[in-house]
Amino acid sequence: MSSKHKTNNPEYPNFWDKKYILNESSWDIGYPTPIFVNWFNNNNNNKKKKILIPGCGKGHDAFFLANKGHDVYALDFSIEAVKIMERRAKLENISINILNQSIFDMENYYGKFDIILEYTFFCAINPEKRLKYIETAYNLLVNNGLFLGILLPIKKALNEGGPPFGVDVFEAIKMFEKYFELIKCSYSELSIPPRAGNEKFIHMKKCIR
Repeated sequence: MSSKHKTNNPEYPNFWDKKYILNESSWDIGYPTPIFVNWFNNNNNNKKKKILIPGCGKGHDAFFLANKGHDVYALDFSIEAVKIMERRAKLENISINILNQSIFDMENYYGKFDIILEYTFFCAINPEKRLKYIETAYNLLVNNGLFLGILLPIKKALNEGGPPFGVDVFEAIKMFEKYFELIKCSYSELSIPPRAGNEKFIHMKKCIR
Protein backbone atom coordinates (compact mmCIF):
# COMPACT_ATOMS: atom_id res chain seq x y z
CA MET A 1 0.00 0.00 0.00
CA SER A 2 1.31 3.47 -0.89
CA SER A 3 2.23 5.95 1.82
CA LYS A 4 -0.67 8.15 0.68
CA HIS A 5 -3.16 5.36 1.28
CA LYS A 6 -1.57 4.61 4.62
CA THR A 7 -2.24 8.18 5.77
CA ASN A 8 -5.92 7.58 5.03
CA ASN A 9 -6.14 4.24 6.83
CA PRO A 10 -6.30 4.16 10.67
CA GLU A 11 -4.76 0.69 10.70
CA TYR A 12 -1.41 2.27 9.83
CA PRO A 13 0.75 4.52 12.05
CA ASN A 14 1.01 7.11 9.25
CA PHE A 15 -2.68 7.93 9.67
CA TRP A 16 -2.17 8.88 13.31
CA ASP A 17 1.21 10.53 12.69
CA LYS A 18 -0.52 12.94 10.33
CA LYS A 19 -3.14 13.73 12.99
CA TYR A 20 -0.46 14.72 15.50
CA ILE A 21 1.57 16.69 12.96
CA LEU A 22 -1.52 18.69 11.95
CA ASN A 23 -2.68 19.01 15.57
CA GLU A 24 -5.92 17.18 14.78
CA SER A 25 -5.97 15.04 17.94
CA SER A 26 -9.48 16.07 18.93
CA TRP A 27 -9.85 12.96 21.13
CA ASP A 28 -7.10 14.28 23.41
CA ILE A 29 -8.60 16.11 26.40
CA GLY A 30 -5.27 17.60 27.48
CA TYR A 31 -5.13 16.21 31.03
CA PRO A 32 -5.50 12.90 32.91
CA THR A 33 -8.90 11.25 32.58
CA PRO A 34 -11.01 12.21 35.65
CA ILE A 35 -12.61 8.76 35.86
CA PHE A 36 -9.20 7.10 36.07
CA VAL A 37 -7.78 9.71 38.45
CA ASN A 38 -10.70 9.09 40.79
CA TRP A 39 -10.35 5.29 40.58
CA PHE A 40 -6.64 5.29 41.34
CA ASN A 41 -6.97 7.87 44.09
CA ASN A 42 -9.59 5.68 45.77
CA ASN A 43 -7.93 2.32 45.14
CA ASN A 44 -4.36 3.19 46.05
CA ASN A 45 -2.96 0.56 48.40
CA ASN A 46 0.54 2.04 47.99
CA LYS A 47 1.65 -1.03 46.06
CA LYS A 48 3.53 -0.35 42.85
CA LYS A 49 1.70 -1.74 39.82
CA LYS A 50 2.91 -2.54 36.33
CA ILE A 51 0.42 -0.76 34.08
CA LEU A 52 0.02 -0.87 30.29
CA ILE A 53 -1.80 1.92 28.46
CA PRO A 54 -2.38 0.99 24.79
CA GLY A 55 -2.90 3.74 22.24
CA CYS A 56 -1.96 6.26 24.92
CA GLY A 57 -1.41 9.21 22.57
CA LYS A 58 0.23 12.13 24.38
CA GLY A 59 0.26 10.09 27.57
CA HIS A 60 -1.64 12.22 30.09
CA ASP A 61 -2.88 9.17 32.02
CA ALA A 62 0.53 7.52 31.73
CA PHE A 63 2.37 10.48 33.27
CA PHE A 64 -0.22 10.81 36.03
CA LEU A 65 0.31 7.18 37.03
CA ALA A 66 4.09 7.35 36.68
CA ASN A 67 4.08 10.32 39.04
CA LYS A 68 2.15 8.17 41.53
CA GLY A 69 5.03 5.71 41.51
CA HIS A 70 3.68 3.01 39.20
CA ASP A 71 5.72 1.18 36.57
CA VAL A 72 3.98 2.54 33.49
CA TYR A 73 4.27 1.32 29.91
CA ALA A 74 2.92 3.94 27.50
CA LEU A 75 2.23 2.23 24.19
CA ASP A 76 1.49 3.86 20.85
CA PHE A 77 2.41 2.86 17.30
CA SER A 78 2.45 6.50 16.18
CA ILE A 79 6.03 7.75 16.23
CA GLU A 80 4.75 11.33 16.53
CA ALA A 81 2.86 10.47 19.73
CA VAL A 82 5.97 8.77 21.05
CA LYS A 83 8.11 11.84 20.31
CA ILE A 84 5.68 14.01 22.28
CA MET A 85 5.90 11.67 25.28
CA GLU A 86 9.67 11.36 25.08
CA ARG A 87 10.07 15.14 25.10
CA ARG A 88 7.82 15.46 28.13
CA ALA A 89 9.53 12.62 30.00
CA LYS A 90 12.90 14.28 29.46
CA LEU A 91 11.65 17.78 30.30
CA GLU A 92 9.95 16.66 33.52
CA ASN A 93 12.51 13.95 34.35
CA ILE A 94 9.82 11.31 34.69
CA SER A 95 10.61 7.58 34.64
CA ILE A 96 8.26 5.98 32.14
CA ASN A 97 8.52 3.15 29.62
CA ILE A 98 7.54 4.45 26.18
CA LEU A 99 6.91 1.79 23.53
CA ASN A 100 6.53 2.47 19.80
CA GLN A 101 4.85 -0.68 18.56
CA SER A 102 1.54 -2.44 18.05
CA ILE A 103 -0.16 -4.14 20.97
CA PHE A 104 -0.57 -7.16 18.72
CA ASP A 105 3.22 -7.64 18.65
CA MET A 106 3.86 -7.88 22.40
CA GLU A 107 4.17 -11.63 22.98
CA ASN A 108 7.32 -11.01 25.03
CA TYR A 109 5.19 -9.11 27.58
CA TYR A 110 2.57 -11.81 28.11
CA GLY A 111 1.71 -12.27 31.78
CA LYS A 112 3.62 -9.15 32.84
CA PHE A 113 1.01 -6.47 33.65
CA ASP A 114 -1.14 -5.94 36.72
CA ILE A 115 -3.47 -3.44 35.03
CA ILE A 116 -4.38 -2.45 31.48
CA LEU A 117 -5.94 0.98 31.07
CA GLU A 118 -8.18 1.45 28.04
CA TYR A 119 -9.54 4.70 26.61
CA THR A 120 -10.08 5.66 22.95
CA PHE A 121 -8.21 2.58 21.70
CA PHE A 122 -11.05 0.06 21.54
CA CYS A 123 -13.05 2.51 19.41
CA ALA A 124 -10.08 3.43 17.20
CA ILE A 125 -9.09 -0.01 15.94
CA ASN A 126 -10.90 -1.94 13.21
CA PRO A 127 -13.97 -3.45 14.94
CA GLU A 128 -13.05 -6.80 13.42
CA LYS A 129 -9.96 -6.77 15.66
CA ARG A 130 -11.79 -6.11 18.91
CA LEU A 131 -11.96 -9.73 20.02
CA LYS A 132 -8.28 -10.14 19.15
CA TYR A 133 -7.52 -7.08 21.26
CA ILE A 134 -9.47 -8.50 24.20
CA GLU A 135 -7.64 -11.82 23.89
CA THR A 136 -4.31 -9.98 23.71
CA ALA A 137 -5.15 -7.96 26.82
CA TYR A 138 -6.00 -11.21 28.60
CA ASN A 139 -2.62 -12.66 27.64
CA LEU A 140 -0.71 -9.55 28.73
CA LEU A 141 -2.20 -9.52 32.23
CA VAL A 142 -1.09 -11.50 35.25
CA ASN A 143 -3.64 -13.87 36.80
CA ASN A 144 -6.41 -11.77 38.38
CA GLY A 145 -5.03 -8.72 36.58
CA LEU A 146 -7.41 -5.82 36.02
CA PHE A 147 -8.75 -4.30 32.83
CA LEU A 148 -10.01 -0.76 33.46
CA GLY A 149 -11.58 1.04 30.54
CA ILE A 150 -14.05 3.50 29.16
CA LEU A 151 -16.20 2.38 26.26
CA LEU A 152 -17.28 5.06 23.79
CA PRO A 153 -19.04 6.27 21.72
CA ILE A 154 -21.97 4.14 22.81
CA LYS A 155 -24.56 6.27 21.02
CA LYS A 156 -22.93 5.78 17.62
CA ALA A 157 -23.89 2.85 15.41
CA LEU A 158 -21.10 0.64 14.16
CA ASN A 159 -22.23 1.10 10.55
CA GLU A 160 -21.60 4.84 10.80
CA GLY A 161 -17.90 4.20 10.32
CA GLY A 162 -14.95 5.72 12.13
CA PRO A 163 -12.69 6.17 13.89
CA PRO A 164 -14.09 6.43 16.39
CA PHE A 165 -16.16 3.35 15.62
CA GLY A 166 -19.39 2.96 17.56
CA VAL A 167 -19.55 0.62 20.54
CA ASP A 168 -22.54 -1.55 21.41
CA VAL A 169 -21.99 -2.04 25.15
CA PHE A 170 -24.00 -5.26 25.32
CA GLU A 171 -22.04 -6.84 22.46
CA ALA A 172 -18.73 -5.55 23.80
CA ILE A 173 -19.36 -7.01 27.26
CA LYS A 174 -20.24 -10.36 25.69
CA MET A 175 -16.84 -10.39 24.00
CA PHE A 176 -15.00 -9.38 27.16
CA GLU A 177 -16.74 -12.04 29.24
CA LYS A 178 -15.06 -14.75 27.16
CA TYR A 179 -11.89 -13.80 29.04
CA PHE A 180 -12.83 -11.50 31.94
CA GLU A 181 -15.10 -11.33 34.96
CA LEU A 182 -17.18 -8.16 34.87
CA ILE A 183 -16.99 -6.23 38.14
CA LYS A 184 -18.54 -2.93 37.08
CA CYS A 185 -20.07 -1.32 34.02
CA SER A 186 -21.71 2.05 34.54
CA TYR A 187 -22.03 5.66 33.53
CA SER A 188 -19.86 8.06 35.48
CA GLU A 189 -20.60 11.55 36.74
CA LEU A 190 -16.92 12.25 36.06
CA SER A 191 -17.25 11.92 32.28
CA ILE A 192 -16.07 15.08 30.56
CA PRO A 193 -19.10 17.13 29.39
CA PRO A 194 -18.78 16.34 25.63
CA ARG A 195 -18.87 12.61 26.39
CA ALA A 196 -21.41 12.53 29.22
CA GLY A 197 -23.99 9.83 28.53
CA ASN A 198 -21.96 8.56 25.59
CA GLU A 199 -19.46 6.40 27.49
CA LYS A 200 -19.39 3.77 30.20
CA PHE A 201 -16.67 2.87 32.68
CA ILE A 202 -15.79 -0.84 32.87
CA HIS A 203 -13.85 -2.66 35.58
CA MET A 204 -12.95 -6.29 34.86
CA LYS A 205 -10.72 -8.99 36.25
CA LYS A 206 -8.87 -11.61 34.22
CA CYS A 207 -10.45 -15.03 34.56
CA ILE A 208 -8.10 -17.84 35.55
CA ARG A 209 -8.40 -20.77 33.17
